[in-house]
Amino acid sequence: MHSAFDTDSRWVDDLSMIDRVDVAIVVALDLEAAPLRDRLEGMVRLQARDASVAIGRLGSRSVAIAVAGMGMVAGRATRMVIDGHRPSLVVAAGICGGLAPDLAAGTVVIADGVARAPKARPDVAAATSGTSSPLPDAPTAVFAFDVKTLSRLSRPPVHGLVVTADEVVATPEAKRALATATGAIVVDMESWWIVAESGRAGLPAAVVRAVSDTAATAIPADIARLAGMSHAMRRVGAAARLLWRRPGAIVELAELREQAHRAADRLAVHLAELIG
Repeated sequence: MHSAFDTDSRWVDDLSMIDRVDVAIVVALDLEAAPLRDRLEGMVRLQARDASVAIGRLGSRSVAIAVAGMGMVAGRATRMVIDGHRPSLVVAAGICGGLAPDLAAGTVVIADGVARAPKARPDVAAATSGTSSPLPDAPTAVFAFDVKTLSRLSRPPVHGLVVTADEVVATPEAKRALATATGAIVVDMESWWIVAESGRAGLPAAVVRAVSDTAATAIPADIARLAGMSHAMRRVGAAARLLWRRPGAIVELAELREQAHRAADRLAVHLAELIG
């Protein structure tokens, strides 16, 4: 089968090894992929216009780790991975924002369902009678790891509903309102799209996330806009303009990035235990 990704011949000797994988892991950002990618054996790298993928072995299983971009573009990248590499299971993974007040940074969450919180429209805003968060689409059930698999984890995960938003939920007030409206314990920007695309392909999908910013964390509005941009090149330009206008933002950006890296490291440990 022809892959939807272009292959870098420096890395690939046998194209048949990329034809089918056991598990496809879809993340938004390279920083989310890097700690797990470092664990792959016999890694192959491929590139498409809007996404990249690394393929190798994680324990006894063949795995494709796709860096898909943020938001709804992750759904399109998921379809490319499914068509090109025919996984048996898709995992939506990465960092997330905490909504439940008792979730500490670094907590790993395995979803028992995923919902979508669409942007408010005038009719939706009226129907929600002044609440700051619109009601979500109906939650969708996701793949549940069996008890034997979960027993391999070095730390027990938290289970609950994940909600996918169209933009960064930046303030404690907004997080509290979203939690109240949805019952979700964490928020991200990709899982709903990844799960929906997997469902259309008839494949099971799991959601595994690690908390980066907690329910009490406030992200400045300009940094939240930057973080919500789906394309890396746009983020680079926007970051340069932000630092020109507000040099102090470099400290805030560094702190958030460090939190994200720590969460991604914790996530990689749990994914390796779950999948390998």
